[in-house]
Amino acid sequence: MLAQAPKVQSLLEWFEKGSIIQGVSINNKGDQLVFVKRLRNGSAVPVKSTAEEKLIENLLTTRGDTSRRLDPVVVHYDIASRRQMLLDYGWAPRFSPNSRRVVYTHQEKPLGNAKVVAGSLRGNDIRIFDLPSKKTAVAVAAPHGFLMEPVFIDSARIIYKTGDAVNGPYAAGISFHRYNLVTKKTELLRGARIQHRLYDLMGDVYGSGDEYAFTVYSPQDSAPGLANEYAHLLMRGNDTLHQFGIRHFSNLDFKFALLPQNRLVYLDDNHLMTEDTSFITYYQSGKLTAKKPVDFEFTKAWLSPDGRFLCYVNNDRETFVVRISDFSKAQLPLSKKEIHSVVWASDGSQVAVVQDHDTLPETDILRLFTVN
Repeated sequence: MLAQAPKVQSLLEWFEKGSIIQGVSINNKGDQLVFVKRLRNGSAVPVKSTAEEKLIENLLTTRGDTSRRLDPVVVHYDIASRRQMLLDYGWAPRFSPNSRRVVYTHQEKPLGNAKVVAGSLRGNDIRIFDLPSKKTAVAVAAPHGFLMEPVFIDSARIIYKTGDAVNGPYAAGISFHRYNLVTKKTELLRGARIQHRLYDLMGDVYGSGDEYAFTVYSPQDSAPGLANEYAHLLMRGNDTLHQFGIRHFSNLDFKFALLPQNRLVYLDDNHLMTEDTSFITYYQSGKLTAKKPVDFEFTKAWLSPDGRFLCYVNNDRETFVVRISDFSKAQLPLSKKEIHSVVWASDGSQVAVVQDHDTLPETDILRLFTVN
């Protein structure tokens, strides 16, 4: 009996002429999105119809300020009504577990035509937007430097990074902190560390509550900018939960799924030779329990957070969703344009894809699909 292929259904398409789309996040109910839109260059003019304008609620406090023309704008999008709220200038928005709040990094300085480097992020703090009241509050101020990429781990706590220049002028996270919204207390989870004259780089946050974890990329040698090799680690505080190996830097985002009872599913696709076999590997408390060879070719791949699905692009630039248990697959109705990001819902029921628009130059398009 043939395995039944995953069912995918298009839920929405969104774009704004001349804008790039970053930092997409899907809420737990699957009925709301937050993302960042930003004009690609100063000469771009967003074009909206009258009908579209009526569906946009602009809460930006500096409307008409041309100095903020190229700044990132945090957008809240209601899928059913197609209504948008422009919340603030900022980066990396994420929902609270109950979808009532959005945490993000506020962009303090107008960027103008400046590149997004560490210097342009100085003073960025962590803010929370309350959706029912439509009010914003500063959660964590930036006493010096800048803060980055906050994430709710439960309704009362967020984890965020402090940032610094790490590769010439370019910015990255160098330490993790946890902030309690009720007690107003901040706890250092992992401090900044320099090895071989280079910072340990902080990656993404996974899990929830006290079962959180985060990735760390620790340099193993010294080189200009980035090290030649990094230890790729999954950690909780100072404890190493998993070691993904020492190699050239490769982003672990959407390469593994952290599951309850210390289980982990990992797409092992880091090879010296492209023709080498990739594997779906399963771990329990750090020990390998199963290993499954991947029987299809891909150039990019993103594992769902629940470990059930994999979205991948093949050599012909076609995009598929495959069920991990039996490798049955369904093709996503996408063009062969460059894909910039793929983001899964936490339960694997939806997947968002950002790629170049089919016909509009210098424009991204966001497409959302349901998967079951």
